[in-house]
Amino acid sequence: MPVTRLCVVILLFVLVGVPALAQSPPPPPASLGGIDLGGDSARFGRYLHPGKPKAVEDAPSLRRRNIKPAGAFRGGYLLTGNCAAPDRVVRIKLKYADDTEDFFRRLSGALMDRYGLPAEYKGDLEGRVLGNKWSFTNAQGQSISLIVQHSDTEGLDSDKGNVIKLTNWGLVEAERACHAARHPEAAPPPAPAPASLDGLLPR
Repeated sequence: MPVTRLCVVILLFVLVGVPALAQSPPPPPASLGGIDLGGDSARFGRYLHPGKPKAVEDAPSLRRRNIKPAGAFRGGYLLTGNCAAPDRVVRIKLKYADDTEDFFRRLSGALMDRYGLPAEYKGDLEGRVLGNKWSFTNAQGQSISLIVQHSDTEGLDSDKGNVIKLTNWGLVEAERACHAARHPEAAPPPAPAPASLDGLLPR
């Protein structure tokens, strides 16, 4: 390699490669609204509505506690374990008081600055629901997801406004596996595929 070309390559590495190597990625998010993933929900009682945890439909291994409105948040909920580690927080969902699309775009931009481009789009094709999802793996090898969404419509399947969800899927799976092991009779056998679709479609 000619000396001139070698010098150019070294200069490019110094100007481009070294900063890239020096900038380590930020750690995965571990808390939201003052509540820690993996923490005992009793530690965060000041954020929660009084009352006992409620069962979660289709997820008997989890329990739900509602979060009180405070500051920039209109409220939300957290999910806790009910088997492997009772009361351990596995998901936090909060709704922002500012329900505008502009605020959603500000949130998404700030998250992109912190965590890079999202791994997945979590909106609909019509543009009534906008959303971005980031995926991480923490030091324990557990999968973490962070989702921020905006909806212009309020209905059965969506809440109008801006919401953010932080979930430790490793902890969710640990709870599911624990419950399945303790209650094997609760898991029904897989249903056989129907031979005909008659009666399964709307008329």
